[in-house]
Amino acid sequence: MSGKRMAVAVLVAAGLLSPVPASAQARYEEPAGMRQALEATVAAGAPGVLVRIDDDHGTWIGTSGTADLDTRKPVPREARFRVASVTKSMVAAIVLQLVQEGRLSLDEPIGKRLPGQIHDGDQVTVRELLNHTGGLATYDRAAEFADPEQYGKLTYPPQRLIDEAERLPQPERGRFAYSNTGYILLGLLVEKVTGHELSAELDRRIFRPAGMTRSYLPKTWDGIRGPHATGYHLPTGADPTRPGSLRPITRLNPSFAWAAYGVVSDARDLNRFYRALFGGRLVSQNSLAQMRTGVSTPQAPGFPRYGLGLESVGLTCGEMWGATGSIPGYQTFSFADATGVRRMTLSVNVQRNDPAVAHMLLAAVDALNRYFCGEPYTLPGGASKAGATRVPSRTVG
Repeated sequence: MSGKRMAVAVLVAAGLLSPVPASAQARYEEPAGMRQALEATVAAGAPGVLVRIDDDHGTWIGTSGTADLDTRKPVPREARFRVASVTKSMVAAIVLQLVQEGRLSLDEPIGKRLPGQIHDGDQVTVRELLNHTGGLATYDRAAEFADPEQYGKLTYPPQRLIDEAERLPQPERGRFAYSNTGYILLGLLVEKVTGHELSAELDRRIFRPAGMTRSYLPKTWDGIRGPHATGYHLPTGADPTRPGSLRPITRLNPSFAWAAYGVVSDARDLNRFYRALFGGRLVSQNSLAQMRTGVSTPQAPGFPRYGLGLESVGLTCGEMWGATGSIPGYQTFSFADATGVRRMTLSVNVQRNDPAVAHMLLAAVDALNRYFCGEPYTLPGGASKAGATRVPSRTVG
């Protein structure tokens, strides 16, 4: 076997390369209706959209719209972006690894390892932080985080974020209430238990084993390495129909997101992550089953359940697991089938929170449905558009 063929064989065995030959990839047919769904996403308010599909047939990449509203350049096929709350799936996987190693328990109180860092830390468990039932306010609801063009210039130590959350009204413990604060605590927990920075643990435990060579967790650096689309946001109260209402916000200090939604990656790497996770290469099958044991959310039927760092999307052919993410500049959808063989990641280069964004997000869900189910997305009888889109349209995270 030649050196090149041997290298390819090693990558295939490691799950880092599809066993499908390049000629088969070239024959990969565009999923029926996918172009229509991408164009609808742009028509509904996204400057640009990128989709990548990976499965046993190979790889398909599609784009629509533009990477930059001034230059009108196309979206790079290998564009990097801030993946936002897809980060939570990665942090959760590390926590489950530590549980498997006997260094943590899902049902131990967070105050056991991080005493005094939150009120009632002796009652809120690691599991409750992972599935957002710990009764913690999400710090990004504080007035401090109203304008990303301001807070995106500042550096936030994790404890500052926790303190902001502690000053807010707290949701009822035991019921789902999305909280980025919980994942800031989980990031601190990982650092306390391992003795290493979270970024180093992500690299050692997640990125390298899954072959995610384009992924990293920045601390305060405000740029994005590699090719990327300009990220935009719609300021609060701005009219999205007015020309120039979307403002560029690619560069920002990501310290406010950190363990909750700070990772930078691309569609290839996210698809590799879910293949490695669902294929059993990052956590055990028992741990994976716990990650997929979800509590009900107010976002049903569109996004009906949230597990341990994973959320489900309710498609016409059933639920798929993965995550969505929203951060100033970018919104992400990344899901896979039960075994991680069929994976799809979609990224738009804008974060909007106006009511009209529902049409854009429904178009993105339609793209997912056309790939996984082979048909257009239709809401179950009696469901509202808001129910299908509330999770991805949350302010941040």
